[in-house]
Amino acid sequence: MAEFVIKDEDLSNLKDKVVVITGGSAGIGLATTKLLLSMGASVVYGDIQPPATGELDKKSSTLFVQTNVVNWTDLVALFKKGKQHFGRIDSVFTNAGVRPRARYLAFEEDENGDLKEPNHEVFDINLRSVINTAYLGVHYMKEQPEGGSIVLMASSSAIQPFRRPDYSSAKHGVFGFGRGYARLVESAGLPIRVNVMMPSMTTTGIMQNMDAMMSQVSYQAQTDSSVARCAALLMVDTSRHGEAIFVSEGKYKEVEKAVLLPAYESIKGEERISDDDVIRLLSAKS
Repeated sequence: MAEFVIKDEDLSNLKDKVVVITGGSAGIGLATTKLLLSMGASVVYGDIQPPATGELDKKSSTLFVQTNVVNWTDLVALFKKGKQHFGRIDSVFTNAGVRPRARYLAFEEDENGDLKEPNHEVFDINLRSVINTAYLGVHYMKEQPEGGSIVLMASSSAIQPFRRPDYSSAKHGVFGFGRGYARLVESAGLPIRVNVMMPSMTTTGIMQNMDAMMSQVSYQAQTDSSVARCAALLMVDTSRHGEAIFVSEGKYKEVEKAVLLPAYESIKGEERISDDDVIRLLSAKS
């Protein structure tokens, strides 16, 4: 497995970059914003709420735009205001997300005695908004000669069984979208890199009193700053495209090219081409 370390010098190219982050007021988003600012980048961060008082100094290198990520108009405004303020956008981090909400064994009934539809908010926030944010990011960066980068927030629940089906399904969706979108922008010749992060359990605002909860089962969640470093690396490391990085306990492992693709090739067999190659060949003939 391709494990690697992240050194401070690996992030030096962040200086003068402009980054759009969703969910930037707390947790991993806030940690990433602080890291980027410390490296000389400018940050446009969208969130429903501004950061807590004192979390971010008001300076010319930041722009807060109140944003509900499930609202397309809000997302459009986030990018439009960011471009107007800083003149360009170099990277996008689709970080906004919420904890599991659906209760698939509750079987609640309405006033007529009919079964209520499950809660689908997680899919809107953790998947649909991610797709929309990435789509806008590519739109704003596609005309820049140097392109840009998209960092998608998935989760380790995308590659393991996880007993919160709405959350893990949304994160599976992000992972699948990232794998496909990386191939798509590459085939179109766009100078944009697309990568996916899959952190294990992390101390963030998404779960209240998480450290206390985890201590009950002798588990230490990783810090949000360790995940932020991975997001920052993927913004500036131009060698990384179409990768999926598993982040756990401050360790970073690439699993798409190192593990999953080789496993698929061994299952498929050398005598057959992949489904993606079929689409590539068909597209070339059209």
